[in-house]
Amino acid sequence: MVFLAVIGGFVGVVALVVLSTLFRGYALSVLWGWFMVPTLGLPHLSVVQAIGIAMVVSFLTHKDTSDLQKKEEGTGAAIARGVVLVVLYPLIALGFGWVVHQYM
Repeated sequence: MVFLAVIGGFVGVVALVVLSTLFRGYALSVLWGWFMVPTLGLPHLSVVQAIGIAMVVSFLTHKDTSDLQKKEEGTGAAIARGVVLVVLYPLIALGFGWVVHQYM
């Protein structure tokens, strides 16, 4: 039974990482098309290209969060925080970007 819980947790984390990567890539490609293409005349980005750029930027700007990880939080709280970050961060960026894009 414990083995199934561990496997389920692992599959859940992998699914969360994949969804986060795809959703952030989509958000970046949309924001890029709204602001970088018309402003700087750069080419449009596909979602795959946006994922690659996001990975490079993340690699170059990685923050050490070891101090933040020291606080104790339950598994449910950690999962909820991860889901909120995966969904809300790109949605908020797209929302604010959409508002600004309306004034261009």
